[in-house]
Amino acid sequence: TNQRETTVIWDRATGRPIHHAIVWQDRRTADLCESLKSAGHTELVQQKTGLLIDSYFSGTKIHWLLENVPGARERAERGELAFGTIDSWLFWNLTGGRLHATDATNASRTMLLNLATGQWDDEMLSILNIPRSLLPDVLPSSAIYGASDPGLLGGAIQLGGAAGDQQAALFGQNCTQHGMAKNTYGTGCFMLMNIGEQPQQSKNQLLTSIACSLPDRREYLLEGSVFIGGAAVQWLRDELGIIESAYEIENLAASVPDSDGVYMVPAFAGLGAPHWDSYARGTIVGLTRGTSRAHLARAALEGIAFQVADVLDAMKHDSD
Repeated sequence: TNQRETTVIWDRATGRPIHHAIVWQDRRTADLCESLKSAGHTELVQQKTGLLIDSYFSGTKIHWLLENVPGARERAERGELAFGTIDSWLFWNLTGGRLHATDATNASRTMLLNLATGQWDDEMLSILNIPRSLLPDVLPSSAIYGASDPGLLGGAIQLGGAAGDQQAALFGQNCTQHGMAKNTYGTGCFMLMNIGEQPQQSKNQLLTSIACSLPDRREYLLEGSVFIGGAAVQWLRDELGIIESAYEIENLAASVPDSDGVYMVPAFAGLGAPHWDSYARGTIVGLTRGTSRAHLARAALEGIAFQVADVLDAMKHDSD
C-alpha cells in the first residue's frame, strides 16, 4: 500500500525522476483548478471520475510538471517519460523498469480514470493535455503483477497486488460490505464508506472512488478527505513548541474543562471535504489574555473532531 495522489514523473531510460515528487497536500495547482471550474468542467469531471476539481488529485500535478520542467512536454510526447503515483514508482524500481503499472484504487485518484470503465479517459486526458503514453497500465488491486528483479531481494519475489492507503485501511478495518465505513486518523482524516458495485455520485461534496477491483468486479466507495488531522498536533509540537512529543497533547488538553472559546481551523493545506477551499488557511479565533497552551491544545483536537463531523454529516445525507 502507498500514499495516494503524490505524483512522480521519471525518465524511462534512466529511471531518474525529472523533478521532485509533488505531494498530495501541495496546492500549487489551485489556480489551474479554478480555471477548469470557470471553463465549466465541474459536472463532467464528477460524472466521469467521481472526483471534484481540486489540486489534491494527480491530474493537475502532472500538467504542472509537463508545463514547468524544461523539455518535459516534448519528452512526454515522444514517449520518453513515465508518470506514476508512489505504487507505480515502487513497481518500476522493484522490477528494474520492466513493470509500469498501477491498481484501480490509485488510478481512481488521478482525475484521469473513468469510473464506469475502469480505464483512462480520453476526454480527461485532453482537458488536462496529458499524453496517454505517460500513463501506467491499470491492473486489479489483487493480481500477480510480475516479479521483483532477482538481484534486489535475493530472488524473484512475486508482486501480488496494490491499493491506495485509505482503500487498504477500509479493507483492513473489514468494511467489505455495502454500508460499512471507517475513519482513519493520520496526517489527515479519511472517512470511507463501501457503497457496493455501483458508483454513486455524491450530492454533498464527497468523492466517489474505487474501493477495490478484482478481475471480475469492482467495488466503490464514498470518501470525505480531511487534509490536516494529526498534522495539527505536529504543528503544535514542531512550530509552536508547546508540546515536546505528540502523546503529551491528550493530558494537556484534558487539563482544562473546555477551550474557553478558542477555535482552531487547521486549514494549513486548504480545506478538504465538504468545503473544498484551496485558498482557506489556518485560523485561530477567540484568543484572550487568559488563553493558555492547554486551551490551544484542546482547540486543536476539537478542530479535528469538527472537521470529521462535517464529513460524517455529508456522508449521512448521501447514504441515507
